[in-house]
Amino acid sequence: MSQTFHNADLLDPKTNTENPWPLYTWLREQEPLFFDKNNEIYAVSRYDDVLQVSKDHETFISGEGARPKMPGEPSMIHTDGHAHSAQRGLVAKGFTPKRITQLESHIRTIVTELIDAMLPKGRGDLVADLACPLPSQVIGDMRGHSREEMHQLQEWTDVFVQGGCGPQYVTDEVDNAFEKFMEFHERAMEGRQRSDGGGDDLLTLWLHAEIDGIRLQDYQILFEHVLLLVGGSETTRNAISSGLEALMAHPDQWQYLVDHPESIDNAVEEIVRYTSPFVNMARTTSRDVEMHGVTIPAGSEILMLYPPANYDPRHFEEPHQFDVQREFVSRPLAFGYGKHICLGAPLARLEIRVVLEEVLARFSDMRIVGEVVPQESSFIRGPKSMPIAFTPSHGTGAAVANRAQPSCPHALEAATETSR
Repeated sequence: MSQTFHNADLLDPKTNTENPWPLYTWLREQEPLFFDKNNEIYAVSRYDDVLQVSKDHETFISGEGARPKMPGEPSMIHTDGHAHSAQRGLVAKGFTPKRITQLESHIRTIVTELIDAMLPKGRGDLVADLACPLPSQVIGDMRGHSREEMHQLQEWTDVFVQGGCGPQYVTDEVDNAFEKFMEFHERAMEGRQRSDGGGDDLLTLWLHAEIDGIRLQDYQILFEHVLLLVGGSETTRNAISSGLEALMAHPDQWQYLVDHPESIDNAVEEIVRYTSPFVNMARTTSRDVEMHGVTIPAGSEILMLYPPANYDPRHFEEPHQFDVQREFVSRPLAFGYGKHICLGAPLARLEIRVVLEEVLARFSDMRIVGEVVPQESSFIRGPKSMPIAFTPSHGTGAAVANRAQPSCPHALEAATETSR
């Protein structure tokens, strides 16, 4: 078994999908600095090591590429130093705490509409009916895209996100999906350029954002758009679906949250840790650096493996236990750390929280009634589909009675159209 682990291909989607925990545990406890001979890439899996790589931006750089064996693209996660700070500052204008806070009632409206569409049937697919359309619609609304456009964009994203596993997974299908997305992006930007800054969506904001006379270039906006698609939809979708799967598997935890709704914020943090929706990100060494008695040469790629780091018993007691009452001494690293921490992490946590509040209030039970099909990926973690059945409760939701009217008149119709 250990010999098999020594030859592990960390970029093979099957390696990270078909019960990866024996491998992850072996890496963390026996080979904390692992050299993947298949891909000629180093990997760290302990919490402290992932933290070190995340924090030391001078030694472990992002400009050579944040995805393994892939060249850097002109988005903020593929930049370093002042260039990163400047570009992130411009992109962040669309993710200020005030803007995120103002989204809560809109997010709750979308969640309740999606649930309303599910209730009469008594069953559905948790991914297609709730976990997928929610972040897709939220991000789509932030960018000013229609529901029909977001349906198409989500299909393209589901295809080209697989290219993030490594260059050998960039197929013709991936290239075609990305080309179609670029054509869509160009048309969208042409419309916003003609609007003279009259809109308040993210693309318009990025087009006109300026810091010290510096603006985002067209090619930078393109790749920030890509980054937002993947980070804004895939991560949250997987955290929501896997988090609810964990709650269904632990009915005592479900009931505890029903009885103690004040603990939902802590439950969100446990879901982020337990589900670890990103598998890895990559850095490149700018100099020779020693870790665990081994000298890593300058110019080497190193993977940060988030799932085993978030299950490190040095930081999380009984890490394989799902515990919504967990007392966190260390914060989960699921969204990264330091200058490159995921810009949308507060939005993801907000969406997870609202889903928990509404699901716990409106379902007296929820159960899996078929095969849970996982996504095969070495980039993201989560189910592709999850058939469920449920019994509606007599409640009407955490905020349904006083919620605002839907900001999109076609939201209920879209909830059905994006369920697939």
